[in-house]
Amino acid sequence: MLPLLALLALPAAALENTVECPAGTHRISTDDPYAPFRCVKDDEGKKKASGFGSVTGPKGFSARPKCPHGTRQVAGDALQPYRCVRAGAAEAEPELTPLRSEEEEALPPPVEEDDPLRRGCPPGKRKVRTTDPLNPYQCVVQAARIRSTGEDSYVRFEIPRELSFEYPRTFRLQDGWREDVPSLSLSRDDGSLGKPVSITITKFESRQPTYQDLDVSMTRDIEWQKAKDGGVLTVAAIRSRVTYVPGDTRTVYVPLSNQSYFTFIYSAPAEAYEANLPAFQRLLKSLKLSRKE
Repeated sequence: MLPLLALLALPAAALENTVECPAGTHRISTDDPYAPFRCVKDDEGKKKASGFGSVTGPKGFSARPKCPHGTRQVAGDALQPYRCVRAGAAEAEPELTPLRSEEEEALPPPVEEDDPLRRGCPPGKRKVRTTDPLNPYQCVVQAARIRSTGEDSYVRFEIPRELSFEYPRTFRLQDGWREDVPSLSLSRDDGSLGKPVSITITKFESRQPTYQDLDVSMTRDIEWQKAKDGGVLTVAAIRSRVTYVPGDTRTVYVPLSNQSYFTFIYSAPAEAYEANLPAFQRLLKSLKLSRKE
């Protein structure tokens, strides 16, 4: 029993007996209960001792860490010597370029779609939109649409006690004058798809449920259709107003009274607009109105 007690007393004795360190060194604590102190050089004494002896954290990296892919290093300040920023398109790293598989490399280059809007139409034809999703555009003959109309090609149309005018024989006339909103529609149709050349005549009166006065209708054209104000034009001895969309539509407003007016609308595709405009001008010039109000 006595030898065991003597062994247990050794650490305590070591703690009580101070150890003198050589000159130029000093004593620091350790985590060994049998050797709780050791001597170290004085320059190591500048380190802060802890419960785990002389262990301290890292001062930094031995080599500067790399920035992530897609970024690059730029100079920073004293507290942050460098930082990572996103690289521009021209500075992208090669490894970021998408790689193609062997199967994709073996494929032929893609063939561009044969779109009529890109390749254009041959002389004498024009592009029109179709209802076929597999062939949304096609080229059609445009000669009939741009053919000029001779003086002997006009006929006169009349609605008794209402109006009369001249129009080309090549136009097809549809009479809807007995409808709630009286109208006439004239169109030149050569059988091809797309927007036709047309002239529409409509009479608006305050008794109609959808009536809008002349100024409101003009404002709607300018705001909704992006039309321009064409000023004043004399039609059938009446000062009339004009709006137009260049190369597309022209509308003439002919007032009859404070609560009624006519509209004459000419519309045509861009390539046929100027060629068929004389037919619309001839209709306005030959117009005669029977005023009942």
